[in-house]
Formats: sequence, C-alpha cells, structure tokens
Amino acid sequence: MKLYKNHPLAESQFLGEETQCLNYLKEKQPHLVAYYKEHLDKGRQTILNKLAASLLREDVNSLYSDSVQLKKIGSVYVTSLLKVYKKWEPFLHQLQTVELREDLSYRMKSFEEYMILFPIRDELAFRRVTLEGDVLWISRDSHGKVKTASELISLLELSDEGFKLRQELDNGTANQSLGYAMNAQWIESLKKEMGESPCTSSLEYVRRKKQDDPLWSPLSFYEQLSLEGHHLHPGSKTKTGMSPEHVATYSPEFHQTFKICFVAVKKEWVEMTEAEPNIIEETFSEIMPSYHAFMINNKLNLNNYQLLPIHEWQYKHALYPLYQTEIKKGIIIPIETLSVVCEATSSFRTVLPQNNTTRFVKLAVNSQMTSTVRSISSQTALNSTVFTNMMSEILNEERELTSSFLPLNEIAGYTFKSERNDQRRNLTVVIRENREEDLDEQEVMITGSSLYAISPFSNRTILAELLDEYCEHQKLSKERGAKSFFKDYLSVTIPGFLTFLTKYGVALEGHLQNSLPVFKNGKPVRFYFRDWGGARIFKKRLDAQHLFPAFHPGSITMTDHIEEMYSKAHYTIFQSHFGEIIRLLVEASGVYEGEFWALVKTACENTFTSLSQTVSGNVEEDRAFLYQKEVKHKALTRMRMSPSEGYLYSQVVNPLGKEES
Repeated sequence: MKLYKNHPLAESQFLGEETQCLNYLKEKQPHLVAYYKEHLDKGRQTILNKLAASLLREDVNSLYSDSVQLKKIGSVYVTSLLKVYKKWEPFLHQLQTVELREDLSYRMKSFEEYMILFPIRDELAFRRVTLEGDVLWISRDSHGKVKTASELISLLELSDEGFKLRQELDNGTANQSLGYAMNAQWIESLKKEMGESPCTSSLEYVRRKKQDDPLWSPLSFYEQLSLEGHHLHPGSKTKTGMSPEHVATYSPEFHQTFKICFVAVKKEWVEMTEAEPNIIEETFSEIMPSYHAFMINNKLNLNNYQLLPIHEWQYKHALYPLYQTEIKKGIIIPIETLSVVCEATSSFRTVLPQNNTTRFVKLAVNSQMTSTVRSISSQTALNSTVFTNMMSEILNEERELTSSFLPLNEIAGYTFKSERNDQRRNLTVVIRENREEDLDEQEVMITGSSLYAISPFSNRTILAELLDEYCEHQKLSKERGAKSFFKDYLSVTIPGFLTFLTKYGVALEGHLQNSLPVFKNGKPVRFYFRDWGGARIFKKRLDAQHLFPAFHPGSITMTDHIEEMYSKAHYTIFQSHFGEIIRLLVEASGVYEGEFWALVKTACENTFTSLSQTVSGNVEEDRAFLYQKEVKHKALTRMRMSPSEGYLYSQVVNPLGKEES
C-alpha cells in the first residue's frame, strides 16, 4: 500500500521526534535509553487511541456515522451491514485472516483501497469510545497495525488542514513515551523508598509522607500525576518549540524542580490589579533583600520598578526575542542573580514555589500545548481580582454553599503594556491562593485531572483507590458504594455549579484540571474550583442580581448570548467532568452508566427545586437546555485541524435527555 510505504516508520525504526528524544537521553540521561525504547509502543498507542477516539466522537469525515459495527463470536462475524457490496468482498475475505478479539467490538470504515478497524472496549454517553488493542488496516491482499497517530491521519484522507496535525501528534507521541520512561524509573524509586513496607495505594503513601513531614504536600504529589494529560485531547502531550530536555525539565510528570526567574519593569509599563498592596513582594519575600541590593548596586530607584516573576523557560527562550528593544532601553531589566525554586502543577505554566506553598503562580509560556499557545491574555490577568470580588459577593448571598463549594481566589494580576499583542501576552502573571493548609489531618485534596491517573502503587486509577477506601469505611459493596460515592460527589458540586449558572449566569470552566475535590476516608466532603480565564457569564442574569463587575475592556468573559454560557457549562461540567467521573466509576464497579446519569438528573432537580423559589424562569430555561435529547460536543480535533474556524461542535445524544424507564 502506497500510504504505508511512504510513512516514515517504513523507512526508519523511529519517528523524527522520537529520534530527538533518544539523542537527548543518550547524551544527558543514558540510563533511560532502554526505558524509552521499552515504552515506545505504549506511547504511540496512547496518542493513537486518543486520536481515534476523538475522531469517532466528533464523527470527522463521517468516521462514526458511516462505519460498520463488527463483532466476532467464535467463527462467526456479526455486522450491522444490511447488504455486502461486491467491492467489499476482497476486504471481507482478508478480514478472516485477521485475529480479532472476541471481547471487543469493532467499527469498520471503508476507503477506496482499504478498510480501517477500530477496536472498542466500551462506548458511553456523548459518544465517548474507549479503545483497546490494535487499530488495524485491511487491504485486498494484506493487513497490518496502524502504528502511530500521524499514520492514522495519513490513512483517513483528510484535508490539508488535517495533515498539519501530524507533526503535533508526532511531537506528543515522542513526549508521551518519554514520560512513560521517566515514570517507570520513578515508580522504581518509590518502591525503594518504601522498602519492606510497600504501600497498597497512593492514599496510604500520602498519609505516610504527611505523617513523616507535616509540610509535605499531597496536593503537589497529585498535581504531578498527569502522565497522560488531558483525557480527551489527542494533543495532550504536544509541546511545540520545546526540546526533549525542556519537556523533561519543566513538565509536571517528570517531578523536577526548576526556577522562577525575575525581571524588573518600569511601573508605567505595567498594568496591575491586587487584592492588597505588594502581593509579589509578599509571595517572594525570601528574595526581596537580594532584589533591593541589586537595585541599589545598579543605582536604580525601587519605587520606579515593579518586580515580576517569569517562567524559567520563558526567561531563556522568549524574553530576549520578544522584548529586545525594551531591554536595551532599560524598560525591562532581567535579573540573572534572582530566582526561586518551584515545581510544575498539572497546568505546566502554573507553578508552586517551594518556600511559599500557600500560593500558585500562573506564568506565560510561549509554546503550544494541546491546542493553545500558553501565554496569558491581559484580560485574564486584570480580571483576576474583579472575578474574585464577584465570587465573594455571590457566596455572601449563597452562604449554604460556603461549607462545600469554594473558589481558589486569584488575588493579583500583572501584564506588560504594549501595542503588540504578543508582548502583552508573554509577560503576564496571575497569583492564586492555595487552600491546602485549610484541610484537617484526615482530608486530602486531589487535582481532578489526577482521578483518572494510574496509581504507581496499585496500578489502578486514583478514583478506584478512593472508591475502595470509601466502601471500606462505609461498609458497602462495590456496587452500592459506587452509587453512594457519586451521590456524595454530586452533593458538593451540583448545587454550586447550578446556583452560579441558573441564578447568576456564571458558567464556570468546570473541567477536571480546574477542580480540586477534597476527600476524607474516600468520601467527597468539599470541592474547590479555580481558574476564571475560561468562564462565561450571561450578562442578563448577572444584572438581574444587581452585580456589575467591571471586567477589562476586550474581555470575552461577559456575553449577551445565553448559548455561550450553556456551551461552556455543559461541555466542561457535564460532558468532560461528570462524564469522566462516571466512566471511571463504571470501570471500577461495573454499575450500568445510566444509573449514574439518573443520579445527576436527580441532583439537578433538587437544586432546581430550591432555585425555582427565586429564579423560576431561569430554572425552566435551564431544564429545557439540560434535558434536550441531543447536545453539542466540543470537537477538539476538528478545531485543531481548522484553527481559523473557532469553536466547533458535533451533535451527540444527551444521557440526561432520555426518558426514565
């Protein structure tokens, strides 16, 4: 087959990006070369499966709607074909020579010269398919495995826009394998650390560590369990513009520390907002004597400059190219001698200083990760305290939420003044609270995106470990425990999310990375949410509650279109967040998915009943939206293929829209 002969893997054992990783390891970390080669196939399979699942979910080029369902039972092939076309006969004859797994179903898509088979373990709400095993191609006279995500892109005969995605996928594939290699070594080090008293779960491990060192952070541990990144996006490990060494130095899953660097910027070139004066100075108090000494030695007036933190990668690779003129003029002064040790969180660009773990620092990074260059808009920085103040006003009115549904407030934002958008976006800072110190001794805060991570101790998901602990303490079977656990989870999330949405028009960007549930003996007891940048607010509803936050000009946070509010809330909260929690619970307990969605609907109804006393019209609007038969699903891969088209969606069946039986 021509497409296969032209694929780089046909000529070389490695993709170009994989060769770069190997060269880096040979030079800098030779002990990991064998680990990397061992995990190449796993890294390729992970990104390939994410891409395939995304293409099917979004029905790209009718890949889902035009595919044939296939199941092998013994020697019999059961398909959804009503009629076998003559041109298919050679493919179906070849199919009989392929070893298909009887525990999986397949979706088979026909092309002119070949067919592709996608192996599906499960299909859940919103057309979310879980792939397992090999994606296969079948021609008239041969068959084989699709080895990489970029190879699948080639086979699907996508447009030129689609082909641009291949390089990003190869980059993510190589980085994923690098992460697996490092993770294998890290797990070995954890086992050595535990010695003759191994831990059976991550929960046991963090309890032991916290007991030995009260200042040790379980949250930081869970933030860095982001081995596979975003659970739906095939570009979850893409980091364009970064070398393998940069990826290994700054990505959270490599468990490295690195530096926050600093620049002094003339105050007239900085726009800022602070909940109280001198947030930067307070956050980085340990370096202030050195900063003052630097300024005095260089005969610079402290009162004329604002100190700003900058990500080490940004300092080394973006600062001088972007601000060369400003540095020459003394508007920006890089301070080589000033730095603070930090570690990455699941967000990469959001870091936690080691000497002040009460605050997260969000820093611009001029590199594409998933679909977005991770710089920060001026609006995001300058709206930080405005949004925080609005949150405080809402929660002052909704006192019953404050025991369980709480924000991690953004207390300061800073941005460089410039006519150039790239300059404004790449010297930008947001300071956010960390509330881990508020927890009692038996509580643990876990980043939501780590709930689907595989524990290095049990080889099961973190959520499965929590469910085990919950069932043990509640003395429940796995089946009853899973439903009870989810009820408790909904009790600390749905009232908050829906009150903000229905009464105030505030659609929080409630996906898992922005979520920090707190557990006690496995039970969800509290829920923290963070990151205001992606929220959408329906102005009409907020105005009706006499709240008028003065967001920065040019902000997209406030909208006059209710559809924008609904789109943000439904995708991030119901599809991406609750959909993933339900998938994990189905996997861990075997309970039918529909039972969990019924619990979601009940929790929504309970909150709607309460809210109907004050905003009955809004409740009816939201009921109609949440319970419609079909909803839009954010098409992440199609958006990457056609970035100029903005947000794209595909229609999927809504599990909340089904009639109860």
